[in-house]
Amino acid sequence: MNELPRSNEYRFLDVSEIEINGRAWVPAFGTKILEQGGRMRVLMVWGQPSARLLLSRVEKDPSRGSLLVAYFGTLGPEARAELAAASDGPLMVVDDAALAYLAAHGNRQVSVTTETLLPFSGVNPYIKEKRGGIGREMFYGRDAERKSIIDPDGTQIIFGGRGLGKSALLKDAGERFAEQQPGYHVPFHLDLSRHSIGQGRALGAEDIWSVLDQELTELGVLPRQQRRKATTTGPYERVRSGIKEWLAGDARRRMLILMDECDLFFEADVPHCTQTQRLKGLCVDHPNRLKVVFAGLHSVQRFTRLARNGPFRHLAQTPTVIGPLAPQFAADLLLLPMRALGFEFADVDLVHRVLGYCSYQPFLLQMFGSRLVEVMQRRRARGDLGGPPYRIGAAEVEVVESDPLLREGITKAFKETLTLDDRYSVIANVLAWYAREYGLETRLSDVELRDECADWWPAGFEQLDSEAFRTYLQEMVGLGVLAPNHDGRGWHVRGPNALRMIGTAQEVVTQLERAKSECELRETVILQGRPELADGRAAPLTVTQVDDLLGDHTNQTRVVLGTPATGIGDVAETLHAVTGRVAGWSVYPAEKNRAFRQRLTDGRPGERCVVVSDLRKVNEDTCRESLELAQSLFPERPGVTRAVVFLAGPGQLGLWRQVLTDDEAAASLVVVLRRHDRRSLKSWTQSSGLFDTEEGRAGVLEVTGGWPVLLDRAVELHRSCRDESQVLRRLADELEEAGPAARLVEASGIDADPCIAMGNRAVLREFGGDWVTEDVLVTAMELEGLEEQEARWVFACLEAFQAFEREGTRLRAEPVLRACWSRA
Repeated sequence: MNELPRSNEYRFLDVSEIEINGRAWVPAFGTKILEQGGRMRVLMVWGQPSARLLLSRVEKDPSRGSLLVAYFGTLGPEARAELAAASDGPLMVVDDAALAYLAAHGNRQVSVTTETLLPFSGVNPYIKEKRGGIGREMFYGRDAERKSIIDPDGTQIIFGGRGLGKSALLKDAGERFAEQQPGYHVPFHLDLSRHSIGQGRALGAEDIWSVLDQELTELGVLPRQQRRKATTTGPYERVRSGIKEWLAGDARRRMLILMDECDLFFEADVPHCTQTQRLKGLCVDHPNRLKVVFAGLHSVQRFTRLARNGPFRHLAQTPTVIGPLAPQFAADLLLLPMRALGFEFADVDLVHRVLGYCSYQPFLLQMFGSRLVEVMQRRRARGDLGGPPYRIGAAEVEVVESDPLLREGITKAFKETLTLDDRYSVIANVLAWYAREYGLETRLSDVELRDECADWWPAGFEQLDSEAFRTYLQEMVGLGVLAPNHDGRGWHVRGPNALRMIGTAQEVVTQLERAKSECELRETVILQGRPELADGRAAPLTVTQVDDLLGDHTNQTRVVLGTPATGIGDVAETLHAVTGRVAGWSVYPAEKNRAFRQRLTDGRPGERCVVVSDLRKVNEDTCRESLELAQSLFPERPGVTRAVVFLAGPGQLGLWRQVLTDDEAAASLVVVLRRHDRRSLKSWTQSSGLFDTEEGRAGVLEVTGGWPVLLDRAVELHRSCRDESQVLRRLADELEEAGPAARLVEASGIDADPCIAMGNRAVLREFGGDWVTEDVLVTAMELEGLEEQEARWVFACLEAFQAFEREGTRLRAEPVLRACWSRA
């Protein structure tokens, strides 16, 4: 203290062991003090100096941090106004009048103190840049999400777009967790991007343990290693055993590990998810005492599908989407700090105007609020506002709205989300173009939107199946770019602010025109993975398809089209297996009409209900009636939703025709079971541990054609001979025989109907294994005797049967099935 500036008229000192009672309204006199160990700088002033002289004393503070001035005397109205006008930092002045008022009315609450003193200060509690740290005083809402993070049985995965408050939520949850049992509850926040962990970064997923080792040692959870003592214990084992020992040291100890920016970590860890499994293992080993929470963007969102549908389902009990703030909390973030500073909106319409401009997004409100405070403080400095409360009018709001740096910052932050995947950018720009041409409420159906996107970027969308495209749309809802399509009327951007941030009309057109040349296709293994069935076989559905079938708290209907060769018989088991791993799901088989009708309208609020109707043994009339019922009957109780899943095989070709020949139905209803291609086969080989080399994958794809039934046979053969090369030889030899070849043809469905068999025969006879276009194939079928409409239906059916390989607009008969057909 003796080193601080002092004289006969003033003295600086540091006060320690400060406790904060109540809400400080601004971090400078709340969170910042606690971060400094409960210490605050105080300036004591004697002699009743003028406001100008007082501020000259303030400038002698070397720390330039939060400062409380104890003014022994009383400031007059003019002095207070001058102090308010000239103050430009975290300063509060307590004079005799303020002290008397606070002693009588303050009730020892910092909230009353700050409300009384801040109107004469230059404090700005809002952050100007998106990456700024947010104190607890500026954190509003998210009560349910925070509670779920802290709850041992609550969410372990949170995701959302950039700037929606995920990091601030983790920080706040960690602080509240520590306060539950000070000294025993230890939160640990780990920003993986700061440590460069993940795909394409300096460190791989396995390096998470070295980082945890180092950080937990600094926290005192793990003991420091003896420098001279050699050890062969790896970082994973050291962390695992160290946490176990620390928890065993006191039954009151708990730990909450909060992992932020996890996207690249997950991308590096799939498909085996070895490190994620180890992290999950820590939670399993110490139930109710240790919890790991993951936060991130699109890859974390995609990982929830893998987690829910794969071996790590315990991580996805209730994945939480972090979206815009609820209206009341957004208003609180704008109004309450402003009110504490002495600023009040002249009209409630101005409040709604700002909230709408910022789309209720916390980081936009922070950036807007920071600039609005600056505008008001400049006007106060010029003497334009009089005394508090200072009125915020339309002119001040317009100044902030027109700030080019604000617009640039907001747009830059938003576009960071779109650049996560170039498909996001194309989808957003297509919808933005329609919004600017025809109005913000203009909606595009799945088919219309996908076709438009494919026109601008064929390579990015032609190979994307309908379920994967719907997945992208749902991801963009979760990231705050698109509005939900709960009513089924179509897709549009979230609001005027999102449209503004996507770009001007000219910028949108420029982005779309550049898509073909500048967009990069980035495939992810997560979207291609398939859950594992109880017997170890891969499910016929990808995790993306499973996610699409289960829906997201909405009433929906899907029709699964498949054959024995693609695993139609395992779909119901897959859905039961997946939903059985996660609490809150109910799957109901509906074999009889009465039970089916009841399931369409029954249910409990909050229950995730899936109604599975296997149509493979019913006639065409029943199929059509069931589909009509599912699209017309809905739950009667508010808050109840159900997802209906129909299963249709080659015996229900009437239903196939109905949904495949209607473009809208095909895009919104149909889920087709598919063969493995080069991309999905990589996920299968990594998960099964077989043929997991480029050469091995090429060999198994050549012999099996990616048919699930043949891949299952390969796994079966491997159990007996354990030699991958021998497995492929034996399987190839089997398919040379007429019996196995005929069984594959029958299982594929290509001979299930005379017209389909005729069309297939025409294609194979005319082109063999040559690559041709769809129109050429249809023409060949017409020359065989089919009418054009019938030929197009046969083509659609054969493609759904997986009888063709496709590369862009070119197709050819699938080689393995073609060879088997010639032998059968």
